Amino acid sequence: MVRLVFTADNHLSKSYRLMTADQIMRRRERLRRAWTETVDFALESGADLYLHGGDLFDTYTPRPADLIAVARQLRRLNEAGIPIHLIGGNHDVPRSRADGSTPQRLYAEAGMAHVFDRVTTVEWYSHDIRGTRVAIGGLPFDPRVEADGDPLAGVADLEPPADADFAVLMLHYAVEGMLPGDVAEPILSKARIASLRGVDLLLLGHVHERKVMDIGDVKVVYSGPTERMSFGERAVEVGFVEVSLGPKGVAVRHHDTHPQPMQRDVLKTTDQPPDATAALRDHINARSHPDQMYQLRLEGPLDMDGYRAMRWAELRALGAESNFFFNLDTRLVYLTQRRQMPVGAGGERVSPREEIEAIAASLAQEAADDEERELIEAARRLILDRL
Repeated sequence: MVRLVFTADNHLSKSYRLMTADQIMRRRERLRRAWTETVDFALESGADLYLHGGDLFDTYTPRPADLIAVARQLRRLNEAGIPIHLIGGNHDVPRSRADGSTPQRLYAEAGMAHVFDRVTTVEWYSHDIRGTRVAIGGLPFDPRVEADGDPLAGVADLEPPADADFAVLMLHYAVEGMLPGDVAEPILSKARIASLRGVDLLLLGHVHERKVMDIGDVKVVYSGPTERMSFGERAVEVGFVEVSLGPKGVAVRHHDTHPQPMQRDVLKTTDQPPDATAALRDHINARSHPDQMYQLRLEGPLDMDGYRAMRWAELRALGAESNFFFNLDTRLVYLTQRRQMPVGAGGERVSPREEIEAIAASLAQEAADDEERELIEAARRLILDRL
C-alpha cells in the first residue's frame, strides 16, 4: 500500500483590502497554520509522497515570511525522507516571463522539492515504494491558454511510463460543469479526461470545493482549500486529501483542517425597528466572537432621515472591538424619497445634492485609509461642481 497526501489552494500571502496591517499579519498566520496541518498529517501518518496542486501562494511575489515558513515545513518533510512534488496555480504562476518565475522554483533550486515547470510537456517521475512503482506527472497552470481553450491541447507525453503500477497526474484547472457558465477560463472537458490513457488518478487544484469523480477510468479528485478565503466561501469544507494506492485500486479520503470562524448575516432595512442602531447593536453583540471574521450586510431602502439617524461609526466600532475582523456592508442599501407622492402632486423630495452628500459620507466612513477618503472627497467636489 502506497499513501500520499495532496493539498492545493492554500493562498499564503493573501492580502485583504479592508483589514489593518496587524489583522493582515495575523490572518496570514492562520493561512499558514491551516496549510501546516497537511505537513503535520503527512509526517504523523508516515505518508510516502507529498503532492501540491498549485496556489500554495496567493501571488507570484509572496511575502518573505511566507517563503521562509514554507521552507521550514518542506525541510521537515525532507528530513523524514518524504519526496515532494509541486505545480504552480493561476495565482502563483507569473502572467509573463518578464514577471519572473513561480516562487515554488526557489525550493527546487534549494533541492527541497521537485517543481513541474514545463507547460507543454508532462514530466514523469517514478518512485519504487515497497514493490509498487508510482509515476507522478504534473503541469502548472498556463496563462497563455485561451478562455475557451483546451489546457491539454498540444501537450506532449501525457501518457505515463508503461511500467508504472499507478500513474498520478496533477493539474490546476476546472473540470467541465464545475463553474458557472459565465466564467471565462480554460476548462478540462470530461471527454478529454476520459481519453487520458494509463492515468489512474487526476489530482486537481483551482476549484475551492471537495470533489471526487470517476470519469472514464480516471479517478478525479479536488482537495478543496485549507482555509476559506472570503465570506462567499463561508460554507466551503476545507482540508486536504489522503490517497491510498493498493491491490483494491485508488482510495480517497478527505481530512478537515481548522479554519478561522467566519459568518455573514443579511438583514433587511425594512425589518428594522424605529431605533435601528440599538437593534443592530444588540444583534452584533449576540453574534460576535473575538476570533471571528464577521460580515453584517444590510439590504434595502432607507430614507434620508433614517440614514442620518443611524450611528454608523458606533456600529463599526462595536463590531471591530468584538471580532477579529468586522465588515458592515451597506453597498445594497439605497436612499429613497422622504415621501412617496402620486404623479402631479407637490411635496418634499430629496435633492440630488443631498443624496450625493449622503453617499459620499457613507463611502468615507467605509474607506480603508486616508488616501481613499481623499479620493472620495475629491470625487464629491467634482460631481457637485458639475451638478
